[in-house]
Amino acid sequence: MKNSKLLRPEYTSKMIGAVFLGMSVYLFFFTSYTNAALGAFFIGIFTLFIIHVSTVEEDTAIAELRSGAISLHELLEDLELSGKGVVVCPRKDLTVSRIYIPAGEFDELPDLYDEMTIVSGGRGKVGVSVVPPGKPLLDEAKQKMEYDMEGQGIEAARECMGYLSEGMELARSFSLREEDDKIKLRITLQKYDDYCEDLRDEAEKICPRTGCPICSAYLTAGSEALSKPLKITEFEKEEQHVKYTLEEV
Repeated sequence: MKNSKLLRPEYTSKMIGAVFLGMSVYLFFFTSYTNAALGAFFIGIFTLFIIHVSTVEEDTAIAELRSGAISLHELLEDLELSGKGVVVCPRKDLTVSRIYIPAGEFDELPDLYDEMTIVSGGRGKVGVSVVPPGKPLLDEAKQKMEYDMEGQGIEAARECMGYLSEGMELARSFSLREEDDKIKLRITLQKYDDYCEDLRDEAEKICPRTGCPICSAYLTAGSEALSKPLKITEFEKEEQHVKYTLEEV
């Protein structure tokens, strides 16, 4: 087994647990520290079983996030779609959130359906409607939270984004606020900052168009909690901060 695997949580927790169990046996049989022996025993049992599910190495997780984002970027490039995206929450005949990318300047949000990808009108191509790249991350957060945030407002959005940041460690922190007629979202990256920089170097339009899987999860959470489509109007990357300005549609 490689050393890198030994450092993964499911292995280190078991090794630490075994050490504490060994200490408890020694203290119980060879010393008079009975209380310390019992304490070491319970710590060992707890640590031994605290992490029993295999984890994914960080490099592997980043590669998975990157592969899907690049594929989506290349598809939109081939379709010559460069407009800013609109995050659309479930509504009417749309049962799951989508990202709508217009073919040109955004005029109005067309009717979207679950089975629709290419959105066309009387004069030809209008845009595309795709599943947000961050939907699997958001679904994981909602499942763990066991909390229905849809249509519950900005506080519900903050609660979900807090879990994305702290519970899933996708970002160091975030800020979500309403300012005039705009919604400001700031995501402070940490361990995924290099991933963000490398991805934007290869796919420079991805941030204002669909967002990477991490930013997309935050954007989709905002749209679902507010129960309103949110158009990306501005994007800015400043050191470790990713800043979005959104407008209700």
